[in-house]
Amino acid sequence: MSYTVAKNTSFLTAASIGQKLISFVYFTIVARLIGVENTGQYFFALTYQSIFAVVADFGSAAVLTREMAKFPEKIQSIFSTALGNKLLFGSVAYILVAVSVNVLGYAPDVKNLIYLAGATMFFDNFHSLFYAVFRANRNLKYESFGIVGSQFLTLIVGSVALINHWSLIWLIAAYTIPSVLNVLYSGFFVLRTTAVRLKLSFEKSMWREFLIMAWPFACAGIIGRLYSYSDSLLMSKMLTGRELGAWSVPYKITFAFQFVALSLSASVYPVFSALWTTDKPALAKLFEKSWRYLFSIVFPLSAGIFAIAAQFIMKVYGADYADSIFPLRVLSISLVFGYLAIICASMLNAIGQQRKQTLLMSIALVASVASNLVLLPRYGINGAAFSALFSNFLMWGIAFVFVKKYTNVDCKIIFKYALQTLVPAFIMGALVYWLCARMSFVIAAPIGAVVYFALLFLTGGLNKEIINEVKTKML
Repeated sequence: MSYTVAKNTSFLTAASIGQKLISFVYFTIVARLIGVENTGQYFFALTYQSIFAVVADFGSAAVLTREMAKFPEKIQSIFSTALGNKLLFGSVAYILVAVSVNVLGYAPDVKNLIYLAGATMFFDNFHSLFYAVFRANRNLKYESFGIVGSQFLTLIVGSVALINHWSLIWLIAAYTIPSVLNVLYSGFFVLRTTAVRLKLSFEKSMWREFLIMAWPFACAGIIGRLYSYSDSLLMSKMLTGRELGAWSVPYKITFAFQFVALSLSASVYPVFSALWTTDKPALAKLFEKSWRYLFSIVFPLSAGIFAIAAQFIMKVYGADYADSIFPLRVLSISLVFGYLAIICASMLNAIGQQRKQTLLMSIALVASVASNLVLLPRYGINGAAFSALFSNFLMWGIAFVFVKKYTNVDCKIIFKYALQTLVPAFIMGALVYWLCARMSFVIAAPIGAVVYFALLFLTGGLNKEIINEVKTKML
C-alpha cells in the first residue's frame, strides 16, 4: 500500500519529532543518574560506532530508494545485491571498530562498550535496507512506527537498567536490543506486504554498478561524520572522561534541534532542483525565503538557549555539569551558522554541485581538527566549543560564496530579513537572561517567546501573509 507525499511526510516528521524527544529525555535521565565520568564513557561508545556506521552503509541509503523507485521491476535483484553489500560492508565496519579501539589503546571497559555499540551499528545497517523497500513503495508508515517504537524500547530497557543500578553495558544494550528487534519487525513486514524475498546476490555487473553509484555518497558521508564527531574522538585521547561527559550535554542539546533545518532542507531540495532548470530567479527567491524562515527560528532559539543555559544545566543535569554551561552558550551561537550551512548544502546538491559540497565538508573537517588540536590542550571543552563555532562559520561562509556564484541571491534582502528577526531575538534573549536571575526558566522562557513574537510583528519579520502561508502549508 502506498501513501501520498503529504501523508508520508506527516508520518516521518511526527516520528522524527517523537524519536528526538524520547532520545533527549532518555539521555537527560542517563546523564543525571550515572554521573559525569560514566556519561563520558557512554557518550563516547555511541559516538565511536557512529563514525563507522557510514562505512557499513557505504552510501547505499541514498542509492537504494532511488533505484528501487526508478526500476520497480528490478526491486528483487537490487535488494538481493544490496543485502550482500550490507553483509560485506557491515562486517568490514565492525572489524574496523574492533581493530581500531585496540590500536588506539582504550581502556578495557570502554572497549567492551564499543564492541556492543558496534553490534548495534551492524543491525541498524540491515533495518535501513528493509525500510528502503517501503520508501520505494511510498509507504513510510512502518518506518515511522519502527523509529518511535525502537526509541521507546530503548527508554524502557535503559530505565530498568538505571533503576536496578546495572552496569554501563546495559545502557548500550538498550540500543542493541531494539536494533535487533527492529530488523525482525521491518523484515517481517517486508516479506508479508511486498514480493521481495531474502535472497543474496553477488552479480558482478550489478554489484559494480551499485558501487559506482554509491561511492560519492559514501565519501561525503564519511567526511560529514568525521566532521561531526572528530572533536569527541580527539577529546577521548586528550582530555579526561569527566570532561568528555561535560561536553556530551551541550553537544546533545544543540544536536537535538538540528532536525528543524534538516526538515526544511529536505522540503526545499526537490524544488531547488526543479527551479534550477526552469526558473533561476524563482530559485533565488526561494533560497532567500528559506533563510527568512530559518532566521525566525534559529535566532530566538540561539538567544533562548544562551539565556537559560546556566539555570537549565544546574536544575536539569545538576551541579556536576556546571562545566557544560559555557560550551552550551558557545554552541548555541554556532547553531546559527550550522542551520544556514545546511540550506546552502541543500542548494549546492540540488544544482549539481555535489563536489563543491564535498570539498566544503573537507575544508571544514581540516579546520575543525586543526583548531581542536590547538585549543583542546589549552582550554579543554571550551576550546572544543570555539572550534565548532569557527568551523561552522567557515563552512557557512564558503558555502554562501558558492551559492552566490551560481544564483542571483539578493544580499540586501537577506540582510533585511536577518535584522527583522535578530533584533527581536536579541531583546528577547536579554529579557530572559534577566528574568532567569529572578524566576525559573520554565516561566521566563514563555514570557520571552511572547515578547519575541510581538517584536517580530513590529519589525515586519512576521505578518498576516506569512502566517496564512504557513497555515496553508501546514493544513
